[in-house]
Amino acid sequence: MIDSLRGEITERTPAHVVVECGGVGYLVYITPNTAARLPERGACKFHIHYTVSVDVRSGLSEHKLYGFLGADERHLFRQLIGVQGVSTTIGMAITGTRPASELRTGILLGDEGMLKAVKGVGPKLAQRIVQELQGKLAGEPLDKLPSVGTGPSTTVRSEALSALISLGLDRVKAERSLQRVMEQYKNDPPAVEELIRQALKSN
Repeated sequence: MIDSLRGEITERTPAHVVVECGGVGYLVYITPNTAARLPERGACKFHIHYTVSVDVRSGLSEHKLYGFLGADERHLFRQLIGVQGVSTTIGMAITGTRPASELRTGILLGDEGMLKAVKGVGPKLAQRIVQELQGKLAGEPLDKLPSVGTGPSTTVRSEALSALISLGLDRVKAERSLQRVMEQYKNDPPAVEELIRQALKSN
């Protein structure tokens, strides 16, 4: 099984690249978002999701490599295709729309509209993705959960989230409450204590 590839990109399109490793060229499927972030020259490393499908009639097998620049992107992709109705094509379409951290936050907050904006994702599938992945994302370690923004506000948000969970709040509800409060303060978040108080009040 191939976990990662590092080599020179000898061919590139918005949908795939050819990565040469040790004299062998590997066709790797990517998203347009990934293609736009590739370096102009030099070696590049891809985190690989490897699939094998077999045609029932002919018995022929098809091997495909899906490449991601970050392990977090691949992890989210694997979570998505684990949902019934999400094919690798749809999974790639979703992961290609925005950063993995934003997608996780959207799913955690129940943003079905974000998912329905992706071609091939209808209302029912968007709802199923949210329902099935919310619990999985909520169960991940705090340091792996996404935060909105960077800098001091991210630290305040993380501390407030930890405190709310320790007080017995459900992680998903705590995230939603914090999101509502943070939107009110925008780029000037309050102190952790005030943020916790406001989040509890809005819950």
